[in-house]
Amino acid sequence: MKRFLMILGVAGSLGALAENPAPAVAPNLTAPKATNAPPTVPAEIDAKFKSTEERNGYTLGVMIADDMVNRVRKLGYDTPNDAVTRGFTDWINGKPLLNKEETRKVFQSMQAEIGKKNEEKKQLEIAKNRKEGEEFLAANAKKEGIVVLPSGLQYKVLKAGTGETKPKATDTVICHYRGTLLDGKEFDSSYTRGEPAKFALNRVVKGWTEGVQLMSVGSKWQFFIPAGLAYGDNGSPPRIPPFATLTFEIELVGIQNPADAAPIASPGSGQPVTSDIIKVPSKAELDKGAKIEVIKAADLEKLQKQQPAKPTAEKQ
Repeated sequence: MKRFLMILGVAGSLGALAENPAPAVAPNLTAPKATNAPPTVPAEIDAKFKSTEERNGYTLGVMIADDMVNRVRKLGYDTPNDAVTRGFTDWINGKPLLNKEETRKVFQSMQAEIGKKNEEKKQLEIAKNRKEGEEFLAANAKKEGIVVLPSGLQYKVLKAGTGETKPKATDTVICHYRGTLLDGKEFDSSYTRGEPAKFALNRVVKGWTEGVQLMSVGSKWQFFIPAGLAYGDNGSPPRIPPFATLTFEIELVGIQNPADAAPIASPGSGQPVTSDIIKVPSKAELDKGAKIEVIKAADLEKLQKQQPAKPTAEKQ
């Protein structure tokens, strides 16, 4: 079954090349006429073969073999190369030791064996990461400035925010962040991408949802998130291993809440405002250097009073 998939994969690549030829070059009367001649094969390569057909056939064999080896490696199955070569050659020559049904049964058995080995490996990795995480969090909890919450989440305030408004779980927040494993390896960063991330706070890992709700706009905290509040037993392959304890530096840039943003959209509407307003520029405005503003309720009332009165429509 895998051999069929391998050959189809190569055929698909060749088909893609056939469907997407090099773009034609428009004629240029003032320059030599461009040609769409195919790339040439160096003479030293041609010298290795008796004919073009042999060269091309051998090349296809190399491509299929490379794909086959990569697939076997991804399966996590250690098998002798000569056995793989023999099976492939026998099938090509029409003399396989196994028919399709027998091949299917063997492959199913092999999948089960690989699955068992992978699960055993995963459980060993979980046990290792669990131990390391527990030891790290226990030691970290004793450090100055570390706050430990009942859930097990730990944090340290790196920078206090100037705003008073804090997000709710249902809010959309704008954050800069950097995530690392316990060994210091970075697995994700909005700073690397050059712009903050925006997302619904109730659609991220539990540690984020709980922790960011405690922050005010403009603050920057460091979070130490137990695996149970992060990605758990499965991790997030390939960057985050199973049951990994994670460290995040999170900077709360702003909050987007339609209910809070409504008064900003219509100043002078006369609606009473009792909480701070987070004014979040659009991405285009952020790119131009605009900053996220925190407007106090009292300041907003002053701004509203400074707005010129709108003319009243005459009654008919």
